[in-house]
Amino acid sequence: MKIITLVLLLLLATQAVAQQNLFNIPSGDVNERNTFFYQHQINFHSSNFESKAHFVYGLGEGWDIGLNLVGKNFYFNPNWRMSYNDNPNQGALYPFLMPTIQKQFKLSEQFNLNIGSQIGTNLSTVFSNKELGFFNYGLGVFHFMDNKSRIVGGIYYASSTFVGSGNHVGILFGYEIKISERFYLMGDWLSGTNDSSVGVFGIMYNVSKRVQLCVGALIPNPGTPKPFGAVLEINIMSWDLKLD
Repeated sequence: MKIITLVLLLLLATQAVAQQNLFNIPSGDVNERNTFFYQHQINFHSSNFESKAHFVYGLGEGWDIGLNLVGKNFYFNPNWRMSYNDNPNQGALYPFLMPTIQKQFKLSEQFNLNIGSQIGTNLSTVFSNKELGFFNYGLGVFHFMDNKSRIVGGIYYASSTFVGSGNHVGILFGYEIKISERFYLMGDWLSGTNDSSVGVFGIMYNVSKRVQLCVGALIPNPGTPKPFGAVLEINIMSWDLKLD
């Protein structure tokens, strides 16, 4: 809890461009003031799929806030049903509704540091089964190829209610590399053996100046409970991307 308190104090006490994601980790971008970013991601597995929604709004001065709804599970084998978990003894709880906050420190044209937090509660129908969950992180972002590509790396600290058993502290890594005007190689990875410890590797396609589609292969780390799968993601922005 001391680490959580320290992170929150740093977020609230510091004055220094949204918590936009690659696949599963923050990309290091921050929205400009009064702009929004929406992402919807679906993870497909052999017998079920997971749905994640992510909304971010820019406050300016390197700050953004948002709301995540993660862990909506739908099973289609052997029959269709919606699933949830509000028992910590059975692994990570889901679904979770989590307000988010992020602050960016721009150190140069190529490099910035970000610190952020996602804290919320699982959506159990039984009030006594609601639990606090969090995912806190700090990361560095290096831009290259005229700021059209990036490498992201850092650390995370998460609650067992959100990521399940296994490690609660780990490393995160991601990349986004331009290969043409509209196509990018994209991937990310979280270390460890918890429920979020996976890598996703694929491509991003700029459908238009405000819409992106991303697809990737989900590869779990050895010893994690997550199965192999495929990821489909759509990003919608309120501003125009520079396609060149």
